[in-house]
Amino acid sequence: MTEIEQMLSWDYQQCWKHLHKKYGLVPKNYFTNESYTSKTQKIGRGNEGLYIHHIDEDKGIMLSTKEFAQLSPFKWQKSERLVYCNLLEHLVLHIKIVEYPNPKPQIMPDGSLVNPVVGVGGIYNFIVPELNDIYSGVQYKQPWKQKVCEVILPLKSDYFKCISRLVEINFPYPLLTFSIFNYQAGIWTPKNNQELWSEMIQLGVKE
Repeated sequence: MTEIEQMLSWDYQQCWKHLHKKYGLVPKNYFTNESYTSKTQKIGRGNEGLYIHHIDEDKGIMLSTKEFAQLSPFKWQKSERLVYCNLLEHLVLHIKIVEYPNPKPQIMPDGSLVNPVVGVGGIYNFIVPELNDIYSGVQYKQPWKQKVCEVILPLKSDYFKCISRLVEINFPYPLLTFSIFNYQAGIWTPKNNQELWSEMIQLGVKE
């Protein structure tokens, strides 16, 4: 069983605790203070192909952005509530958020839910489009993005296991997608994804 397969068999907490042990703790808070005006410098590990994931994204979305972070408790930005992960592990974390919804979503004083649907946006807006481009051969100039690719390129079969899991749980959002950021940068067009998308369709992904 591969590491990704093992993570897919776990719940969300087991996954992020495993990554804490694997990569160690993030040394400082994500934002420097409760005004959310600046992010803490020199805590990223992009040179290792790693991202920082907010553990409490099972309760609130886009916690790395000022606009959404301001809607959330600052404790969600604390170092112990962050975890390093590669891009494929990041996908698994979001799959687990969808599979194991937090029973205590963030509630505002008026009783409304701040983020009633968590986890899904990260999957279909950012992570899967990026992975689709990477496994279709996109080339980046930035050294850290090259490292991101280097770390996960040997794990295409694990990526397909993640896609199969999304099919199994009837994930209702599009997966035959490409990174709009790569498209806007002029380094990619959707036609480059056609072969990969055909393979994903064979896994049960809907066109």
